[in-house]
Amino acid sequence: MQNEADAARLSDLGCRPEAIHIVGNLKFDAAHLETQQTINVGKILRQVGIPPGARILLGGSTHDGEEAILAEVFQRLRKQFPDLYLVLVPRHFERSRDAGRALKERGVKFIYRSDVSSDTQLPPGEVDCLLVNSTGELKFFYDHATVIFVGKSLTAEGGQNPIEPAAVGKPVVFGPNMQNFADVVRNFLAQDGAVQVRDTAELGKTLAELLANETRRAELGRNAVKVVGANLGAINRTVDMIIKHLDNGEIYIKK
Repeated sequence: MQNEADAARLSDLGCRPEAIHIVGNLKFDAAHLETQQTINVGKILRQVGIPPGARILLGGSTHDGEEAILAEVFQRLRKQFPDLYLVLVPRHFERSRDAGRALKERGVKFIYRSDVSSDTQLPPGEVDCLLVNSTGELKFFYDHATVIFVGKSLTAEGGQNPIEPAAVGKPVVFGPNMQNFADVVRNFLAQDGAVQVRDTAELGKTLAELLANETRRAELGRNAVKVVGANLGAINRTVDMIIKHLDNGEIYIKK
């Protein structure tokens, strides 16, 4: 199990105490693993006219309704930060057309990731947003974000994984609905490694504060990396647990 609380639930259900093992959260180790870079995000951003050093608000693993919210927040923030750009990565790429309609309805000029070819070269200002309608690329965009919003936390329940963006030392913001990562969220919040907002209004206010304060962004990023580092080791503990039950290469159940 990931923690004492989960282990206690198994015990309450009648599991034998000696059969319950607390190994930690494997997602921390997974986020810390080096992944071969398959795309050049910096080049893609330059191709769509986002200049080096520009502020980037990234909405990661967004769900229905969150693209519209981020578009509206972005439009307001753009007045305060003219160099701000939006990168949206819907959780399900098949929703990209719906996300695109939400952007268009709110006057946000965008380009789909799938429309960026080797010959693409847009001038600065032609688009405000890159809508990533591909799979498996979100993690590579995290490194280039100024502030990251974790989706499925405002208009849906459960939340998406906040560990991956935290692992690269970025300021992470999420909404009130992070039930699927409750223990992880408590850890980050207790160590000042992330910010949780209650609603759209607070999201806009928090993003404005972070975009204006580089020192605060760096502080949140450092704290987030410390939280991830302190929670590594679940893979090794899991492997050690399995090895203890191996006998001549075969798994057996002790009766």
